[in-house]
Amino acid sequence: MAKLDLMSITNTRLRNEIERVGLFSIEKILLMGNQELMEIGNFSDNDINIIKNIASKSILPEGFKNALSSENQLKKKWKHITLDCPSIDQILGGGLPCRGITELSGESAAGKTQFCLQYSITVQYPPQYGGLGRSAVYICTEDKFPSSRLHQLLSSFPRDEAAKSSVGTYQFSDNIYVDHIANTDALKQCLYHRLPQMLKRIRVGIIIIDSIAAVFRGDYSVNESIVRAKDLRDIGLQLHKLSRYFGTAILCVNQVTDAVDTGKTLPCLGLVWANLVTTKLQVRLSPCRERTFHLLSSPNLCPASIPYRIEASGIVT
Repeated sequence: MAKLDLMSITNTRLRNEIERVGLFSIEKILLMGNQELMEIGNFSDNDINIIKNIASKSILPEGFKNALSSENQLKKKWKHITLDCPSIDQILGGGLPCRGITELSGESAAGKTQFCLQYSITVQYPPQYGGLGRSAVYICTEDKFPSSRLHQLLSSFPRDEAAKSSVGTYQFSDNIYVDHIANTDALKQCLYHRLPQMLKRIRVGIIIIDSIAAVFRGDYSVNESIVRAKDLRDIGLQLHKLSRYFGTAILCVNQVTDAVDTGKTLPCLGLVWANLVTTKLQVRLSPCRERTFHLLSSPNLCPASIPYRIEASGIVT
C-alpha cells in the first residue's frame, strides 16, 4: 500500500501531526473526507489541501510518459489471482483481477460455485505461483458453504508439482473465512463493520459473495424499487472501497434471467448493479450439459470464451 512522502512536506508542525496520528496511507488520505481527517488530527482546511495534493501527485505524477512505462506501472499495481487453469487465466490476462468488482453470472449448475472455491484456494498460493499469499473471505447467501466439495478439491491443489512442493503441508482450509448471511441488512452489517475490522487484522486477498442476487431477491416489494436501487449502490460502492483500500479482489456471483425481447441470457439486478461492475464473466450450460466460460466485458481485455469441464480435481479445459 503506497505511503505518503513526508519529506515533501516542509511544514514541520504538519509533518509531526501526520506522524503522531499515523496518517501514512495514500489510499486512506484520498478516500477520507475533510471532516473525517479533522476528527483524527489537528488539521486545518489548508493542511488537508496540502496533504491531499501531495498524495494525488504521488499516484498521478505530473508530466508525460510513454505507453510502455504506463503499461508496466499498471501491471505492478493491478495484480491477478490464478485459477490454476492456464487457458482461463490467459483469457483473463493473467487471472482474476484484483481491482473493482468482478461479476460471475450464470444459470444453476453451470459451475459458478466451483470457480469461487478454486479462487478461495489459489489466492493463498505464493505470488510466484500466481496467488497473493493471502486468505479468502467467503460469504454465503443461498446455501451452506460447500465444505465437502472444498475438501475434495484440496487434494488436487496446487496442480503444479513445484508449487505443491513449495506449499508443503500448508492447510488451505484454515485460511478460508466463511460467513452465512440471509438478507440485505445483515450484508450491510458485514461489509461496513465486521469485515473492515477483520481486514485490518488479517491479510485477505479475495472477498467472495455467493450470491449477490439472493439477498435482493425477496427483501423488497414492488413499491420499494428506489430503496432497492439505493441499497445496491451503497453495497457496490462499499465493495469498491474495500477493494481499493485493502488491495482485495471482489468476486460476486449473480444469477441470470432471459431477456424477453432478445432471448439472450442476462445477469440479474438490472442497470444499477451492472454499472457498478468492473469485469463481467459468465458461465453457460448448454442443453447437452456442455459448459462454456465467457469474458463478457473488461476495462482492458476483449470478449472471449472457452469450453470447460468440471472434474473431481476441479475446472479443466
